[in-house]
Amino acid sequence: MAFFAYHIVPSGGHRGQAYESGTCNAPDVEAAKRHVQTVSAPGVVQTGLEVILQDSGGAEIWRGPYLGHA
Repeated sequence: MAFFAYHIVPSGGHRGQAYESGTCNAPDVEAAKRHVQTVSAPGVVQTGLEVILQDSGGAEIWRGPYLGHA
């Protein structure tokens, strides 16, 4: 399992603008991507958001659309 951090931000935003942040453990990057795109974020009601995925060292490894809670 690998450790990842995520930040739900406005499209084109940076982690300092995050509406919601958290961590997850996943077996690989692909599984982490799928998880963070639909992670529960009760305080987030906006549309057009992105998720920034970071590795355990804090480097951005992926950015994609936040699809909302599945």
